[in-house]
Amino acid sequence: MGFLTQRTMSLGAAIAGSAFLIYSIFNQLSFLETTVVPEVYLRRTALALGAFFFCLLGGWRGARLGGGAVFSGVASVMVLFVSVISGSAVTGWFLVQYAAFCFFLYRMDQYYENQIAAHQVDSEKYHNEKNDLENSYKLKGEAISIFFEKYSTYYNLRKLAEELATTLSVTELSKMVVQKTSDFIPRGDSGIISLVDKSGEKLSILASKQIKPRARISAKEGDVFDLWAVRNRKRLIVSDSHQDFRFDLKETMRNESVRSLILAPLLHEGEVIGTLRMNSRDAGSFSNDDLRLLDAIGALAYSAVSNAMLYEKTEELAIRDSLTGMFLRRYFFDRLKGEHRRALLTGRPLSVLMCDIDLFKECNDRFGHGVGDMMLVRFAKILSEGFETGVVARYGGEEFSVLLPETSKEEAAKMAERLRDRVENNDFSIRRERIRMTVSVGVANFPDDSLDMQSLVQKSDEALYQAKRTGRNRVCLSGA
Repeated sequence: MGFLTQRTMSLGAAIAGSAFLIYSIFNQLSFLETTVVPEVYLRRTALALGAFFFCLLGGWRGARLGGGAVFSGVASVMVLFVSVISGSAVTGWFLVQYAAFCFFLYRMDQYYENQIAAHQVDSEKYHNEKNDLENSYKLKGEAISIFFEKYSTYYNLRKLAEELATTLSVTELSKMVVQKTSDFIPRGDSGIISLVDKSGEKLSILASKQIKPRARISAKEGDVFDLWAVRNRKRLIVSDSHQDFRFDLKETMRNESVRSLILAPLLHEGEVIGTLRMNSRDAGSFSNDDLRLLDAIGALAYSAVSNAMLYEKTEELAIRDSLTGMFLRRYFFDRLKGEHRRALLTGRPLSVLMCDIDLFKECNDRFGHGVGDMMLVRFAKILSEGFETGVVARYGGEEFSVLLPETSKEEAAKMAERLRDRVENNDFSIRRERIRMTVSVGVANFPDDSLDMQSLVQKSDEALYQAKRTGRNRVCLSGA
């Protein structure tokens, strides 16, 4: 805006100056006819013609080539006019000078325009280089951001692997996996981990987490998505369950809380032992990157879960009898120690039953050890069904023990009598020969019979032998 104002002022000054010079020239020429010294007025006229250079410069600056041409033409007309009036050809040199001055201005104008154009090209070049550098730095920044994000993910996965190695409980481990999965993939509404049962046709939900309040987890078993992953041994992403041709629409429409999901199978030695999944009520909540991350978490999870299952299985074998499935004597005393301590603190009763199969040795000698084992298995089944709330253990040989926390002596006696009656009425046949099985039971109670743990077991054992001496197939109470 300032440049335009300067050009306008230059043009105005050139016009005013030209008007003044023309007036001055006409004024000086008017004295030529009356003066005796015309040289004075001719010199003044020449000075006025020379001053036209400034008007020509102002016109050129104000309107470039057009302005220069106009004022050059005006000055040339005035030169010709002066030459005619004065009769002097000397003023004709002004025409050459005007032309040379205009050519000089034109060349200078071209030079500066070329310089400006070159500067503009350089400026555009530098601007483009600046944009390229900015884009390059932006891409590098995004790459660095992605790198740090991946590094953070790998670091957190490593920490997860270390945390999963701190527990050998399948239940606690499953809860930890679901919790950490929701931390890694917060876009889901709920997370679930399921394990395949022995039949391989059903999945039981081992642990679940409601991430958002709108999520509802009421199912106890896996659904069609889990079964698909188990059968195909593949990870699964469903963007919209209402439009996925792989699954029955009626089946998927039933569960409104699952519109999109990602699912990774937990594989162990080539077999699917369970599934890990994230659900969302909205369609398109998950990406393939989320699925890859879930698969990585699943790889850590199935390794930890399989180790925990193996550990629990080993522990189970260490505390259970391989023939009957009952707890072993060592586990019985471990539980007795804890329940006895609790009974001392709370003052609640505690009963112990000692059971022995009558005439087991004679049956074993007569029919063989195979039949004896069958008799033990049959009795163990009856015993476990009759004392679901107690701790049932194989004490040794054909002798079994039962720990009944918070059970009075009278209640324990009634339970022992029901056991005796069930055993007596559960005969079975071997080689078409009916075998009658009976049991003798001894009952002792804390605090009625003893406050000492070892003495309590001894009292129940003495009551058992009393039942044996008095005819077998009966229940005897300690101290009776």
